[in-house]
Amino acid sequence: MRKIKITFVKENVSSVAVLLDDKAPKTCDMLWKLLESPVENYGIHAKWTGAEISFGILAERLPQKSGFVPPENQTVIPIPGDLIWNAYEPFQWFGNPLPVYDFGIFYGRESRLFLPGGWRPSNRFGEIRENLDEFAIMCARCQTEGKKLIKLEKII
Repeated sequence: MRKIKITFVKENVSSVAVLLDDKAPKTCDMLWKLLESPVENYGIHAKWTGAEISFGILAERLPQKSGFVPPENQTVIPIPGDLIWNAYEPFQWFGNPLPVYDFGIFYGRESRLFLPGGWRPSNRFGEIRENLDEFAIMCARCQTEGKKLIKLEKII
């Protein structure tokens, strides 16, 4: 079972998630390859989807549009602890000329994948299985305190 660690860097609050290789194999393989070296970026509280931290993956980290994977284990109603993958073609996300890759971290109830363009079935590829309660408190703080530096890395 492959695992990843998700950390709020400055606050030193982490969670551990398992990858759902049996349900989303191509998504999990793509992310495992991406995490050959850790990824850091700012997570922001999502605007439309509820209790979610949106963690963008820069397009240069996924060359040749390798972040585009087929639909796997899709949902529109994620539950607390779900990890969700979305990829948008150039110009699809509000005219952005680059591909947009979103690693969604869902931490609370009453969430949905309903965006300005409508329902967005998305790949559910992982579940936070350790320290969700403390991690969720930090996620919720992003709503009032703003973006926070997050680090994704493999657990070997």
